[in-house]
Amino acid sequence: MTNRWSKWLSVSTVTAFAATTLLGCSMVPGAEDNPPAASKEGASDSGGTKRLKISMMFPLYNEPPQKNEVWKMIEDKFNIEFEPMAVPNNSYEDKLKVTLASGDMPDIILWTKYPDPELNTYVAQGAFAPLDDLIKASPNIMKTPQGIFDNIKIDGKLYGVPRTRALNRSAVMIRKDWLDNLGLPVPATMDDVYKTAVKFTTDDPDKNGKADTFGIAFGENVSHMDPLFMAFDSGAGWRVMEDGTLMNDAITPGKKQALEWLRKLYQDGGLDKDFAVLKNTQVWEKLEGGKAGILLGGQTSDYARYVENLAKVDPKANLIMIKPPAGPTGKFGYSETSGFFGEWVIPAKTDKDKLKRIMELLDWQAGDEAYNLKRYGVEGVHHTKNADGTYKINVDKYKADGVDAVIAHNPYDPYSYVVSSAPAAVQKAQKENLDLVRDMGIKNPALSFVAPSAPDKQSDLNKLRDEEYVKLVMGKVPMDDFDRFVQEWLDKGGRQITKETNDWYKTQKK
Repeated sequence: MTNRWSKWLSVSTVTAFAATTLLGCSMVPGAEDNPPAASKEGASDSGGTKRLKISMMFPLYNEPPQKNEVWKMIEDKFNIEFEPMAVPNNSYEDKLKVTLASGDMPDIILWTKYPDPELNTYVAQGAFAPLDDLIKASPNIMKTPQGIFDNIKIDGKLYGVPRTRALNRSAVMIRKDWLDNLGLPVPATMDDVYKTAVKFTTDDPDKNGKADTFGIAFGENVSHMDPLFMAFDSGAGWRVMEDGTLMNDAITPGKKQALEWLRKLYQDGGLDKDFAVLKNTQVWEKLEGGKAGILLGGQTSDYARYVENLAKVDPKANLIMIKPPAGPTGKFGYSETSGFFGEWVIPAKTDKDKLKRIMELLDWQAGDEAYNLKRYGVEGVHHTKNADGTYKINVDKYKADGVDAVIAHNPYDPYSYVVSSAPAAVQKAQKENLDLVRDMGIKNPALSFVAPSAPDKQSDLNKLRDEEYVKLVMGKVPMDDFDRFVQEWLDKGGRQITKETNDWYKTQKK
Protein backbone atom coordinates (compact mmCIF):
# COMPACT_ATOMS: atom_id res chain seq x y z
CA MET A 1 0.00 0.00 0.00
CA THR A 2 1.50 3.34 -0.97
CA ASN A 3 1.92 6.13 1.53
CA ARG A 4 -0.45 8.26 -0.53
CA TRP A 5 -3.37 6.15 0.60
CA SER A 6 -2.25 4.65 3.89
CA LYS A 7 -3.74 7.46 5.97
CA TRP A 8 -7.14 6.69 4.44
CA LEU A 9 -6.88 3.20 5.81
CA SER A 10 -5.81 4.13 9.30
CA VAL A 11 -9.32 4.55 10.63
CA SER A 12 -12.27 2.20 10.26
CA THR A 13 -15.51 4.08 10.74
CA VAL A 14 -17.23 1.06 12.18
CA THR A 15 -15.17 -1.07 14.51
CA ALA A 16 -17.67 -3.87 14.78
CA PHE A 17 -18.32 -6.37 12.03
CA ALA A 18 -20.79 -5.30 9.31
CA ALA A 19 -21.85 -6.93 6.10
CA THR A 20 -22.69 -3.77 4.24
CA THR A 21 -19.71 -4.54 2.04
CA LEU A 22 -21.44 -7.78 1.16
CA LEU A 23 -20.31 -10.82 3.07
CA GLY A 24 -23.47 -12.79 3.13
CA CYS A 25 -25.28 -15.50 1.31
CA SER A 26 -28.37 -17.54 2.01
CA MET A 27 -26.42 -20.11 3.99
CA VAL A 28 -25.39 -20.13 7.62
CA PRO A 29 -21.67 -20.62 8.27
CA GLY A 30 -21.10 -24.27 7.76
CA ALA A 31 -23.77 -24.80 5.15
CA GLU A 32 -22.86 -27.16 2.34
CA ASP A 33 -20.97 -25.28 -0.34
CA ASN A 34 -18.05 -25.50 -2.70
CA PRO A 35 -14.87 -24.99 -0.69
CA PRO A 36 -13.09 -21.64 -1.09
CA ALA A 37 -10.27 -23.01 -3.12
CA ALA A 38 -6.97 -21.31 -3.72
CA SER A 39 -6.55 -22.95 -7.08
CA LYS A 40 -5.31 -21.37 -10.28
CA GLU A 41 -8.36 -22.57 -12.17
CA GLY A 42 -9.61 -19.86 -14.45
CA ALA A 43 -6.50 -17.77 -13.87
CA SER A 44 -5.57 -15.01 -16.24
CA ASP A 45 -3.46 -16.01 -19.21
CA SER A 46 -1.26 -13.00 -18.45
CA GLY A 47 0.92 -14.87 -15.96
CA GLY A 48 4.06 -14.57 -18.07
CA THR A 49 3.87 -10.85 -18.59
CA LYS A 50 5.08 -7.99 -16.44
CA ARG A 51 3.14 -7.44 -13.23
CA LEU A 52 0.81 -4.48 -13.57
CA LYS A 53 -0.16 -2.28 -10.67
CA ILE A 54 -3.97 -2.19 -10.37
CA SER A 55 -5.52 0.12 -7.79
CA MET A 56 -9.16 -0.19 -6.75
CA MET A 57 -10.96 2.55 -4.78
CA PHE A 58 -14.14 1.90 -2.79
CA PRO A 59 -15.83 2.79 0.53
CA LEU A 60 -14.86 0.93 3.71
CA TYR A 61 -17.38 -0.11 6.36
CA ASN A 62 -15.41 -2.52 8.51
CA GLU A 63 -11.75 -3.21 9.16
CA PRO A 64 -9.30 -2.14 6.42
CA PRO A 65 -7.77 -4.83 4.20
CA GLN A 66 -4.44 -6.26 5.29
CA LYS A 67 -1.83 -7.96 3.09
CA ASN A 68 -3.32 -11.36 3.83
CA GLU A 69 -3.44 -14.67 2.00
CA VAL A 70 -6.44 -13.63 -0.12
CA TRP A 71 -4.66 -10.46 -1.23
CA LYS A 72 -1.52 -12.41 -2.17
CA MET A 73 -3.64 -14.97 -4.00
CA ILE A 74 -5.16 -12.24 -6.15
CA GLU A 75 -1.75 -10.88 -7.05
CA ASP A 76 -0.44 -14.31 -8.06
CA LYS A 77 -3.60 -15.28 -9.92
CA PHE A 78 -3.64 -12.19 -12.11
CA ASN A 79 0.06 -11.38 -12.12
CA ILE A 80 -0.62 -7.93 -10.67
CA GLU A 81 0.51 -5.66 -7.88
CA PHE A 82 -2.86 -5.12 -6.23
CA GLU A 83 -3.73 -1.96 -4.32
CA PRO A 84 -7.18 -1.95 -2.65
CA MET A 85 -7.83 1.67 -1.66
CA ALA A 86 -10.51 1.30 1.01
CA VAL A 87 -11.75 4.74 2.10
CA PRO A 88 -13.85 5.17 5.28
CA ASN A 89 -17.46 5.45 4.18
CA ASN A 90 -18.23 8.76 5.89
CA SER A 91 -15.51 10.52 3.91
CA TYR A 92 -15.77 8.58 0.65
CA GLU A 93 -17.63 11.16 -1.43
CA ASP A 94 -15.26 13.93 -0.34
CA LYS A 95 -12.21 11.80 -1.15
CA LEU A 96 -13.69 10.89 -4.51
CA LYS A 97 -14.14 14.56 -5.41
CA VAL A 98 -10.56 15.35 -4.44
CA THR A 99 -9.27 12.39 -6.43
CA LEU A 100 -11.22 13.30 -9.55
CA ALA A 101 -10.11 16.92 -9.32
CA SER A 102 -6.47 15.86 -9.05
CA GLY A 103 -6.60 13.95 -12.32
CA ASP A 104 -4.55 11.16 -10.69
CA MET A 105 -7.25 8.53 -10.65
CA PRO A 106 -7.07 4.91 -9.43
CA ASP A 107 -7.47 2.20 -12.06
CA ILE A 108 -10.91 1.14 -10.81
CA ILE A 109 -13.29 3.48 -8.98
CA LEU A 110 -16.58 2.64 -7.32
CA TRP A 111 -19.03 5.42 -8.21
CA THR A 112 -21.59 5.23 -5.43
CA LYS A 113 -24.12 7.99 -6.24
CA TYR A 114 -27.02 7.06 -8.51
CA PRO A 115 -28.41 8.58 -10.55
CA ASP A 116 -25.71 11.22 -10.61
CA PRO A 117 -25.60 14.08 -13.10
CA GLU A 118 -21.89 14.49 -12.35
CA LEU A 119 -21.16 10.99 -13.64
CA ASN A 120 -23.04 11.80 -16.85
CA THR A 121 -20.92 14.93 -17.20
CA TYR A 122 -17.68 12.98 -16.78
CA VAL A 123 -18.86 10.43 -19.34
CA ALA A 124 -19.74 13.20 -21.80
CA GLN A 125 -16.23 14.57 -21.33
CA GLY A 126 -14.75 11.17 -22.18
CA ALA A 127 -13.32 10.51 -18.71
CA PHE A 128 -14.38 6.86 -18.43
CA ALA A 129 -14.00 3.92 -20.77
CA PRO A 130 -17.03 2.39 -22.54
CA LEU A 131 -17.36 -1.21 -21.39
CA ASP A 132 -20.13 -2.84 -23.44
CA ASP A 133 -17.91 -5.21 -25.42
CA LEU A 134 -15.73 -6.08 -22.43
CA ILE A 135 -18.78 -6.80 -20.27
CA LYS A 136 -20.23 -9.07 -22.96
CA ALA A 137 -16.95 -11.02 -22.87
CA SER A 138 -17.12 -11.44 -19.08
CA PRO A 139 -19.21 -14.55 -18.30
CA ASN A 140 -19.67 -13.97 -14.55
CA ILE A 141 -20.58 -10.30 -14.89
CA MET A 142 -23.06 -11.24 -17.62
CA LYS A 143 -25.08 -13.22 -15.06
CA THR A 144 -26.32 -9.88 -13.75
CA PRO A 145 -30.05 -9.40 -14.48
CA GLN A 146 -30.55 -7.29 -17.60
CA GLY A 147 -32.71 -4.78 -15.76
CA ILE A 148 -29.74 -3.80 -13.59
CA PHE A 149 -27.60 -3.19 -16.67
CA ASP A 150 -30.40 -1.09 -18.12
CA ASN A 151 -30.42 1.06 -14.98
CA ILE A 152 -26.79 2.13 -15.37
CA LYS A 153 -26.72 2.81 -19.10
CA ILE A 154 -25.87 6.33 -20.18
CA ASP A 155 -27.16 7.17 -23.65
CA GLY A 156 -27.64 3.45 -24.24
CA LYS A 157 -24.07 2.47 -23.36
CA LEU A 158 -22.38 0.89 -20.35
CA TYR A 159 -19.60 2.84 -18.65
CA GLY A 160 -19.62 0.85 -15.43
CA VAL A 161 -19.86 -2.64 -13.96
CA PRO A 162 -22.70 -2.72 -11.39
CA ARG A 163 -21.87 -3.97 -7.90
CA THR A 164 -25.13 -5.86 -7.65
CA ARG A 165 -27.51 -5.96 -4.71
CA ALA A 166 -31.02 -7.21 -4.02
CA LEU A 167 -33.67 -4.80 -5.31
CA ASN A 168 -35.27 -4.68 -1.87
CA ARG A 169 -33.12 -5.20 1.22
CA SER A 170 -34.31 -2.64 3.78
CA ALA A 171 -35.53 -3.40 7.28
CA VAL A 172 -37.58 -1.79 10.02
CA MET A 173 -36.02 -2.71 13.37
CA ILE A 174 -37.44 -2.40 16.86
CA ARG A 175 -36.53 -3.43 20.41
CA LYS A 176 -38.92 -6.29 21.15
CA ASP A 177 -37.72 -6.43 24.77
CA TRP A 178 -38.77 -2.79 25.20
CA LEU A 179 -42.18 -3.55 23.74
CA ASP A 180 -42.56 -6.44 26.18
CA ASN A 181 -41.41 -4.34 29.14
CA LEU A 182 -44.11 -1.79 28.39
CA GLY A 183 -46.79 -4.29 27.39
CA LEU A 184 -46.96 -2.96 23.83
CA PRO A 185 -47.72 -4.89 20.63
CA VAL A 186 -45.51 -4.84 17.56
CA PRO A 187 -46.56 -1.68 15.69
CA ALA A 188 -48.44 -2.31 12.45
CA THR A 189 -49.31 1.27 11.44
CA MET A 190 -47.60 4.64 11.56
CA ASP A 191 -50.05 5.62 14.29
CA ASP A 192 -48.80 2.65 16.29
CA VAL A 193 -45.19 3.69 15.65
CA TYR A 194 -45.96 7.21 16.86
CA LYS A 195 -47.43 6.02 20.16
CA THR A 196 -44.63 3.48 20.66
CA ALA A 197 -41.89 6.01 19.93
CA VAL A 198 -43.26 8.42 22.56
CA LYS A 199 -43.48 5.66 25.17
CA PHE A 200 -39.93 4.55 24.37
CA THR A 201 -38.89 8.06 25.39
CA THR A 202 -41.12 8.65 28.39
CA ASP A 203 -41.80 5.28 30.02
CA ASP A 204 -38.30 3.94 30.78
CA PRO A 205 -38.50 0.95 28.40
CA ASP A 206 -35.15 -0.49 29.51
CA LYS A 207 -36.21 -0.28 33.18
CA ASN A 208 -32.96 1.26 34.38
CA GLY A 209 -34.67 4.11 36.21
CA LYS A 210 -33.11 6.76 33.95
CA ALA A 211 -34.56 9.02 31.27
CA ASP A 212 -31.90 8.00 28.76
CA THR A 213 -33.84 6.45 25.85
CA PHE A 214 -35.85 7.72 22.90
CA GLY A 215 -38.04 6.33 20.16
CA ILE A 216 -36.71 6.65 16.62
CA ALA A 217 -33.10 7.04 15.48
CA PHE A 218 -32.43 9.09 12.36
CA GLY A 219 -29.88 11.58 11.09
CA GLU A 220 -28.97 14.65 9.09
CA ASN A 221 -31.10 15.52 6.08
CA VAL A 222 -33.91 13.45 7.68
CA SER A 223 -32.19 10.20 6.74
CA HIS A 224 -33.31 6.65 7.63
CA MET A 225 -36.99 7.55 7.10
CA ASP A 226 -37.79 5.85 3.79
CA PRO A 227 -40.61 3.56 5.11
CA LEU A 228 -42.30 6.62 6.64
CA PHE A 229 -42.31 8.46 3.33
CA MET A 230 -43.57 5.39 1.48
CA ALA A 231 -46.35 4.98 4.07
CA PHE A 232 -47.51 8.50 3.27
CA ASP A 233 -47.31 7.75 -0.47
CA SER A 234 -44.77 10.49 -1.15
CA GLY A 235 -43.26 8.65 -4.10
CA ALA A 236 -39.86 7.04 -4.59
CA GLY A 237 -37.81 9.70 -6.36
CA TRP A 238 -40.73 10.58 -8.61
CA ARG A 239 -44.43 9.89 -8.11
CA VAL A 240 -46.99 9.27 -10.83
CA MET A 241 -49.77 11.73 -10.01
CA GLU A 242 -53.46 11.26 -10.62
CA ASP A 243 -53.27 13.07 -13.97
CA GLY A 244 -50.53 10.72 -15.17
CA THR A 245 -47.65 13.21 -14.86
CA LEU A 246 -44.60 12.88 -12.65
CA MET A 247 -43.95 14.97 -9.55
CA ASN A 248 -40.64 14.95 -7.72
CA ASP A 249 -40.98 13.32 -4.31
CA ALA A 250 -39.34 16.35 -2.67
CA ILE A 251 -42.55 18.35 -3.10
CA THR A 252 -45.44 15.87 -3.12
CA PRO A 253 -48.42 16.27 -0.76
CA GLY A 254 -47.45 12.96 0.84
CA LYS A 255 -44.03 14.30 1.73
CA LYS A 256 -45.62 17.26 3.47
CA GLN A 257 -47.87 14.93 5.48
CA ALA A 258 -44.92 12.77 6.48
CA LEU A 259 -42.90 15.79 7.59
CA GLU A 260 -45.84 16.99 9.65
CA TRP A 261 -45.96 13.55 11.32
CA LEU A 262 -42.26 13.89 12.15
CA ARG A 263 -42.71 17.44 13.38
CA LYS A 264 -45.38 16.45 15.88
CA LEU A 265 -43.39 13.43 17.04
CA TYR A 266 -40.31 15.60 17.50
CA GLN A 267 -42.35 17.95 19.69
CA ASP A 268 -43.65 14.99 21.70
CA GLY A 269 -40.12 13.70 22.29
CA GLY A 270 -40.30 10.53 20.23
CA LEU A 271 -37.37 11.42 17.97
CA ASP A 272 -33.66 11.86 18.52
CA LYS A 273 -33.20 15.55 19.35
CA ASP A 274 -29.66 15.45 17.91
CA PHE A 275 -30.69 14.15 14.48
CA ALA A 276 -29.72 17.26 12.49
CA VAL A 277 -25.98 16.78 13.12
CA LEU A 278 -25.72 12.98 13.04
CA LYS A 279 -23.84 11.12 10.30
CA ASN A 280 -24.89 7.60 9.31
CA THR A 281 -22.51 5.83 11.66
CA GLN A 282 -23.65 8.00 14.57
CA VAL A 283 -27.26 7.06 13.89
CA TRP A 284 -26.29 3.40 13.99
CA GLU A 285 -24.43 3.94 17.25
CA LYS A 286 -27.59 5.25 18.91
CA LEU A 287 -29.28 1.91 18.22
CA GLU A 288 -26.22 -0.17 19.06
CA GLY A 289 -25.66 1.77 22.25
CA GLY A 290 -29.10 0.96 23.62
CA LYS A 291 -30.43 4.52 23.37
CA ALA A 292 -32.86 4.20 20.45
CA GLY A 293 -35.71 1.74 20.20
CA ILE A 294 -36.65 1.99 16.52
CA LEU A 295 -34.78 2.31 13.23
CA LEU A 296 -37.22 2.77 10.36
CA GLY A 297 -34.77 2.94 7.49
CA GLY A 298 -32.32 0.18 8.29
CA GLN A 299 -30.53 -2.40 6.17
CA THR A 300 -30.93 -6.15 6.58
CA SER A 301 -27.16 -6.67 6.48
CA ASP A 302 -26.52 -4.24 9.33
CA TYR A 303 -28.87 -6.19 11.59
CA ALA A 304 -26.04 -8.62 12.40
CA ARG A 305 -23.76 -5.85 13.60
CA TYR A 306 -26.50 -4.16 15.60
CA VAL A 307 -27.35 -7.40 17.40
CA GLU A 308 -23.70 -8.13 18.14
CA ASN A 309 -22.90 -4.68 19.49
CA LEU A 310 -26.18 -4.27 21.34
CA ALA A 311 -25.53 -7.48 23.24
CA LYS A 312 -22.34 -5.94 24.64
CA VAL A 313 -24.37 -3.10 26.13
CA ASP A 314 -27.45 -5.08 27.11
CA PRO A 315 -27.22 -8.89 26.98
CA LYS A 316 -31.02 -9.12 27.29
CA ALA A 317 -31.69 -6.89 24.29
CA ASN A 318 -33.94 -8.39 21.63
CA LEU A 319 -33.83 -6.46 18.37
CA ILE A 320 -36.21 -7.74 15.69
CA MET A 321 -37.11 -6.84 12.10
CA ILE A 322 -40.77 -6.21 11.30
CA LYS A 323 -43.03 -5.49 8.35
CA PRO A 324 -42.91 -1.80 7.36
CA PRO A 325 -45.84 -0.04 9.05
CA ALA A 326 -48.80 1.14 6.98
CA GLY A 327 -49.76 4.78 6.51
CA PRO A 328 -53.19 6.45 6.71
CA THR A 329 -54.36 5.01 3.36
CA GLY A 330 -52.85 1.56 3.92
CA LYS A 331 -49.73 2.19 1.83
CA PHE A 332 -46.44 0.66 2.98
CA GLY A 333 -43.10 -0.47 1.60
CA TYR A 334 -39.65 0.75 0.63
CA SER A 335 -38.15 2.67 -2.26
CA GLU A 336 -37.04 -0.03 -4.68
CA THR A 337 -33.36 0.26 -5.37
CA SER A 338 -31.50 0.20 -8.66
CA GLY A 339 -30.31 -3.36 -7.96
CA PHE A 340 -26.74 -2.27 -7.32
CA PHE A 341 -24.72 -0.20 -4.90
CA GLY A 342 -22.21 1.63 -6.98
CA GLU A 343 -20.71 0.85 -10.35
CA TRP A 344 -17.07 0.28 -11.15
CA VAL A 345 -15.76 2.84 -13.65
CA ILE A 346 -12.36 2.79 -15.35
CA PRO A 347 -10.47 5.86 -16.62
CA ALA A 348 -10.61 6.16 -20.41
CA LYS A 349 -6.84 6.68 -20.58
CA THR A 350 -6.27 3.06 -19.47
CA ASP A 351 -4.38 1.14 -22.15
CA LYS A 352 -5.99 -1.85 -23.83
CA ASP A 353 -3.93 -4.58 -22.13
CA LYS A 354 -4.45 -3.16 -18.66
CA LEU A 355 -8.15 -2.67 -19.30
CA LYS A 356 -8.43 -6.34 -20.23
CA ARG A 357 -6.63 -7.36 -17.03
CA ILE A 358 -8.93 -5.14 -14.94
CA MET A 359 -12.01 -6.72 -16.46
CA GLU A 360 -10.60 -10.20 -15.80
CA LEU A 361 -10.17 -9.22 -12.15
CA LEU A 362 -13.72 -7.85 -11.87
CA ASP A 363 -15.18 -10.87 -13.63
CA TRP A 364 -13.37 -13.24 -11.27
CA GLN A 365 -14.67 -11.27 -8.29
CA ALA A 366 -18.16 -11.76 -9.74
CA GLY A 367 -17.69 -15.55 -9.68
CA ASP A 368 -18.12 -18.33 -7.15
CA GLU A 369 -14.46 -18.84 -6.25
CA ALA A 370 -13.98 -15.20 -5.23
CA TYR A 371 -17.37 -15.08 -3.52
CA ASN A 372 -16.48 -18.02 -1.31
CA LEU A 373 -13.16 -16.41 -0.45
CA LYS A 374 -14.94 -13.17 0.37
CA ARG A 375 -17.39 -14.92 2.67
CA TYR A 376 -15.09 -17.42 4.36
CA GLY A 377 -11.47 -16.56 3.58
CA VAL A 378 -8.79 -19.21 3.09
CA GLU A 379 -9.11 -22.70 4.58
CA GLY A 380 -6.71 -23.25 7.46
CA VAL A 381 -6.31 -19.51 7.92
CA HIS A 382 -9.77 -17.98 8.20
CA HIS A 383 -11.86 -21.12 8.56
CA THR A 384 -11.64 -24.84 9.10
CA LYS A 385 -13.72 -27.45 7.35
CA ASN A 386 -15.67 -29.91 9.44
CA ALA A 387 -16.11 -33.58 8.60
CA ASP A 388 -19.64 -32.95 7.38
CA GLY A 389 -18.44 -30.35 4.86
CA THR A 390 -19.46 -27.34 6.92
CA TYR A 391 -17.20 -24.45 7.88
CA LYS A 392 -16.17 -22.95 11.17
CA ILE A 393 -15.02 -19.36 10.63
CA ASN A 394 -12.26 -17.84 12.73
CA VAL A 395 -14.15 -14.55 13.04
CA ASP A 396 -11.34 -12.68 14.81
CA LYS A 397 -8.81 -13.56 12.11
CA TYR A 398 -11.31 -12.88 9.35
CA LYS A 399 -12.05 -9.41 10.76
CA ALA A 400 -8.42 -8.55 11.49
CA ASP A 401 -7.42 -9.35 7.91
CA GLY A 402 -10.29 -7.29 6.45
CA VAL A 403 -11.02 -10.15 4.06
CA ASP A 404 -14.32 -8.77 2.81
CA ALA A 405 -12.61 -5.50 1.82
CA VAL A 406 -9.91 -7.24 -0.20
CA ILE A 407 -12.56 -8.56 -2.59
CA ALA A 408 -14.82 -5.55 -3.03
CA HIS A 409 -16.93 -6.81 -5.96
CA ASN A 410 -19.40 -9.69 -5.87
CA PRO A 411 -21.83 -11.82 -7.91
CA TYR A 412 -25.56 -11.16 -8.03
CA ASP A 413 -27.08 -12.92 -5.02
CA PRO A 414 -30.58 -12.09 -3.68
CA TYR A 415 -29.41 -13.24 -0.22
CA SER A 416 -26.15 -11.32 -0.26
CA TYR A 417 -27.21 -9.37 2.83
CA VAL A 418 -27.20 -12.44 5.04
CA VAL A 419 -24.00 -12.32 7.09
CA SER A 420 -22.19 -15.61 6.76
CA SER A 421 -20.23 -15.21 10.01
CA ALA A 422 -23.23 -14.25 12.15
CA PRO A 423 -24.98 -16.68 14.52
CA ALA A 424 -27.48 -19.00 12.86
CA ALA A 425 -30.45 -17.22 14.46
CA VAL A 426 -29.32 -13.89 13.03
CA GLN A 427 -28.84 -15.36 9.57
CA LYS A 428 -32.27 -16.93 9.74
CA ALA A 429 -33.83 -13.57 10.66
CA GLN A 430 -31.99 -11.83 7.82
CA LYS A 431 -33.10 -14.40 5.24
CA GLU A 432 -36.69 -14.16 6.45
CA ASN A 433 -36.64 -10.39 6.20
CA LEU A 434 -35.23 -10.49 2.67
CA ASP A 435 -38.04 -12.86 1.73
CA LEU A 436 -40.56 -10.58 3.45
CA VAL A 437 -39.52 -7.39 1.66
CA ARG A 438 -38.73 -8.89 -1.74
CA ASP A 439 -41.94 -7.64 -3.35
CA MET A 440 -42.46 -4.53 -1.21
CA GLY A 441 -40.49 -2.20 -3.42
CA ILE A 442 -42.07 1.00 -4.68
CA LYS A 443 -40.55 1.80 -8.07
CA ASN A 444 -39.17 5.13 -9.19
CA PRO A 445 -40.70 5.66 -12.65
CA ALA A 446 -37.70 7.78 -13.70
CA LEU A 447 -34.97 5.88 -11.89
CA SER A 448 -32.36 5.89 -14.63
CA PHE A 449 -33.13 9.28 -16.15
CA VAL A 450 -31.04 12.38 -15.45
CA ALA A 451 -32.67 15.58 -16.68
CA PRO A 452 -30.35 17.70 -18.88
CA SER A 453 -30.61 20.66 -16.50
CA ALA A 454 -30.02 18.53 -13.39
CA PRO A 455 -26.19 18.74 -13.38
CA ASP A 456 -26.39 22.49 -12.86
CA LYS A 457 -29.40 22.56 -10.55
CA GLN A 458 -29.82 19.33 -8.59
CA SER A 459 -27.15 19.89 -5.95
CA ASP A 460 -28.57 23.27 -4.94
CA LEU A 461 -32.10 21.88 -4.97
CA ASN A 462 -31.08 19.01 -2.71
CA LYS A 463 -29.43 21.43 -0.30
CA LEU A 464 -32.57 23.59 -0.29
CA ARG A 465 -34.72 20.50 0.35
CA ASP A 466 -32.56 19.13 3.15
CA GLU A 467 -32.39 22.46 4.97
CA GLU A 468 -36.15 22.95 4.70
CA TYR A 469 -36.96 19.48 5.99
CA VAL A 470 -34.79 19.94 9.07
CA LYS A 471 -36.36 23.31 9.86
CA LEU A 472 -39.86 21.89 9.48
CA VAL A 473 -39.22 18.85 11.68
CA MET A 474 -37.56 20.95 14.39
CA GLY A 475 -40.39 23.47 14.33
CA LYS A 476 -38.19 26.39 13.31
CA VAL A 477 -40.68 27.47 10.65
CA PRO A 478 -44.47 27.01 10.43
CA MET A 479 -45.73 23.96 8.57
CA ASP A 480 -47.19 26.19 5.87
CA ASP A 481 -43.62 27.09 4.92
CA PHE A 482 -43.57 23.82 2.97
CA ASP A 483 -45.77 25.47 0.33
CA ARG A 484 -43.35 28.41 0.04
CA PHE A 485 -40.48 25.91 -0.25
CA VAL A 486 -42.27 24.12 -3.11
CA GLN A 487 -42.45 27.34 -5.12
CA GLU A 488 -38.82 28.14 -4.40
CA TRP A 489 -37.82 24.63 -5.42
CA LEU A 490 -39.70 25.01 -8.70
CA ASP A 491 -38.35 28.49 -9.38
CA LYS A 492 -34.72 27.51 -8.76
CA GLY A 493 -34.66 24.78 -11.39
CA GLY A 494 -37.14 22.18 -10.21
CA ARG A 495 -39.75 23.28 -12.73
CA GLN A 496 -37.36 22.77 -15.63
CA ILE A 497 -36.17 19.40 -14.32
CA THR A 498 -39.79 18.34 -13.89
CA LYS A 499 -40.61 19.34 -17.47
CA GLU A 500 -37.60 17.48 -18.87
CA THR A 501 -38.42 14.39 -16.82
CA ASN A 502 -42.04 14.39 -17.94
CA ASP A 503 -41.03 14.87 -21.58
CA TRP A 504 -38.80 11.82 -21.26
CA TYR A 505 -41.51 9.88 -19.41
CA LYS A 506 -43.97 10.44 -22.26
CA THR A 507 -41.53 8.80 -24.68
CA GLN A 508 -41.23 5.77 -22.40
CA LYS A 509 -44.98 5.22 -22.28
CA LYS A 510 -45.34 5.05 -26.07
